[in-house]
Amino acid sequence: MKNGSVCFRDMLSLLVFVLSGAWVLAAAAPVDLTQTTPAKTKNSYNLGPTGALGWMYVEAGMTVKAHQILITVVEKGSPAEGKLDVGDVILGAFGKPFAQDARKSFGWAIGRAETEEAKGILPLSVWRKGKTQTVDLKLQIMGTYSDTSPYNCPKARKILEQGCARIAKDIKKENRFPINELALMASGNPAYMGLVRESARALAAGVPETEKLWEASSHNGKHTWGFGYRNVFLTEYYLATGDKTVLPAIRAYTACIARGQGRYGTWGHGLFGPGRDGKLHGPVPPYGPVNQAGLPCFVSLVLARKCGIKDPELEPAIARANKFFGYYAGKGAIPYGEHRPGICHDDNGKTSIAAMAFALQGRRAETQFFSKMVTASYESREWGHCGNGFSYVWGPIAANCGGPKAIAAFMKELRWYHDLARRWDGAFVYIGTGGGVASSYRSVFNSTGSYMLGYAVPLKKLHITGRDANQDNWLSDADVAEAIAAERWLGDNAHANRTAEQLLAGLSSWSPLDRAWSARELGKRQDNVLPRLLPMLGSNKATDRLGAVTALGQLKARAIPALDAIAGLLDDEDRWVRVQAAEALRNIGAQARPVLHQMLRATAVKDETDPMEFRTGALAYALFYPGGSYGPRGILAGSLEGVDKGLLYPAIRAVAANPDSHARGCLRSTYALISLDDAKALAPEFLASVKEMAPANTMFSKGVRLAGIQAMARLRVEEGIPLALMMVNLRDWGRNYITMVSLNVLKEYRGAARSALPELKKLEAQWRAEKRADFLKKLAEVVAAIENDNNPPELISLKDYLGKDKGGQ
Repeated sequence: MKNGSVCFRDMLSLLVFVLSGAWVLAAAAPVDLTQTTPAKTKNSYNLGPTGALGWMYVEAGMTVKAHQILITVVEKGSPAEGKLDVGDVILGAFGKPFAQDARKSFGWAIGRAETEEAKGILPLSVWRKGKTQTVDLKLQIMGTYSDTSPYNCPKARKILEQGCARIAKDIKKENRFPINELALMASGNPAYMGLVRESARALAAGVPETEKLWEASSHNGKHTWGFGYRNVFLTEYYLATGDKTVLPAIRAYTACIARGQGRYGTWGHGLFGPGRDGKLHGPVPPYGPVNQAGLPCFVSLVLARKCGIKDPELEPAIARANKFFGYYAGKGAIPYGEHRPGICHDDNGKTSIAAMAFALQGRRAETQFFSKMVTASYESREWGHCGNGFSYVWGPIAANCGGPKAIAAFMKELRWYHDLARRWDGAFVYIGTGGGVASSYRSVFNSTGSYMLGYAVPLKKLHITGRDANQDNWLSDADVAEAIAAERWLGDNAHANRTAEQLLAGLSSWSPLDRAWSARELGKRQDNVLPRLLPMLGSNKATDRLGAVTALGQLKARAIPALDAIAGLLDDEDRWVRVQAAEALRNIGAQARPVLHQMLRATAVKDETDPMEFRTGALAYALFYPGGSYGPRGILAGSLEGVDKGLLYPAIRAVAANPDSHARGCLRSTYALISLDDAKALAPEFLASVKEMAPANTMFSKGVRLAGIQAMARLRVEEGIPLALMMVNLRDWGRNYITMVSLNVLKEYRGAARSALPELKKLEAQWRAEKRADFLKKLAEVVAAIENDNNPPELISLKDYLGKDKGGQ
């Protein structure tokens, strides 16, 4: 489901830029809609239960600066019909102009209008054809949200009833993942169980037995997405009803999901069978893991266990997922794939789904951290990779994993948004980041069903809505207060507007977002905070050490006096402090060279507690990264001269064997610099890093492998020829680039690559069948270079160096 657009990391950076007050002065001012009509209004917003849609000024995906709303649609039969016209401009509500974000203000006005006190009247200040007038819209009286909403809240109950009634009219509408059925079950209304039963049995009847389903789903496609959500539905249905007719389908889905899991506990877009070694659970090919797809699978496996499903792959799969996703507890948000933790509270619901998976198992530490992160994420739920559709399925029910007070605080902050997303007929709409209205998220699941789950948690009919919840997992009042405070970063609360003392306090926050933004802001200023940061490095609280070392990395050259102290944290007892110390040295860059020996030693040490070995990965960037979109050049990216090879070689070996292809890719610079003697000393790892794909983050595995064969061609290493042939026809992510580079490598060998001609002839026939004119043109050049070379270069083999004693080097 990746759409190739701006990823969340870049969105977040832009959001930080805008909301911190750093937006450039040249940014366009909001349009005065009484004077100018925008050329395009497709990204209009739903205006709640009024029956109107409105366009607002958007900057960086946000409506913070919008003070007016242009009416673009008025629906027939709605409260707005006959009251509002297309082209009207709404200037305010309840007699006051919009002084801040018009969208939020309108959402809060809806909530006020729907109370008994306001009698359903929404008075709007409307500009129409040069004149301003008051227009009263008559909305349905829904009542007032209680302080504990959705618990003990008549308004929330009414929203649930109306939404489910809409779903029941067409349960299959835009509902490929059966969220609608889950919502109807969660409502507790027995009148809907006939519809749910019909859907469950029809779905189960269409699922082949395990081996047939495995054969059909383990080769290609994007089966992970549907399997996870369908299994969640069927398992919840069975647990609610005891209907054994669906058990065979649950067994089949569960077995296939468990078999198709990757080595580290993740899943890709699709399931995959045994690797070349004939074993399951290898690297996730060819794109790599997609946690948005895999996490619902994780939840479904836990629910399948509750159903009593027995399968030899089930418990190991849950254990692998627990280890991988549990790693992020205390560190940050669940990332896109096998990456470092996200510096945010949630990203399109991934942290939310993790909270649910751990809550269903009663794992207290993970549940509390992730549910606290979700509770804190209210201000950023519109942001996420590929939009925010999953965010509103899982966010409220995941906050509920932290207890009634957590979801009440979370939902209170989002009342304005939910009231805007609700239509006048009781349905809900999907609203994309920056506007745009649809009745579903990409037809994957219906938006009404998505929202209903959150309103249904007081009924506790499903495990994902709180049935049999363990109260020991619930957040304390102090935790809830801290969570809400952590995302108060708009306006006067923006980090750019905070004092140095406030920023220093933020470095000790429980929130990774607050720590990171506080550190960034301190890095932008010239305050002499070094004397305050150094003592924090020795604190017995890991959050103090994390915040301080992160801030030191942002100080860059000003942190040089602290280099030895930072390097000392590379061996800290807390594994995330170790990683952040490496990140700090990476941020300091070339000026961290005085502690180069400490960095090399730490790089060579395998961290048995960290399956992804993120410390080695961060040090790989600090030492070897060629420079580019992921940061500055590493200290040794330009030259290896003068470096103690007794320290250098073990570090290179560790990076070459790192699980993460991104980390291995840093050796692109190194392989371009090594001598033949270096290649001999490093032969086993050097060759293996090309021959074997990195097991994690496989999308980026080509970097080190291509750099390796290029180095072999430069050094006239014989093994480069068969490895280049292997790479030529490798159908991994980025195939076109891989093929072209590999062909160029073979061309560089000239006549010495004559042994490759039979295989190249086979490729010629294959590519003709595939109509790959680009490959064929390059292939002709390579064949000519080989056949016409009468003086081929002399090659050397590394096979004699594969078993050499490394002797510390």
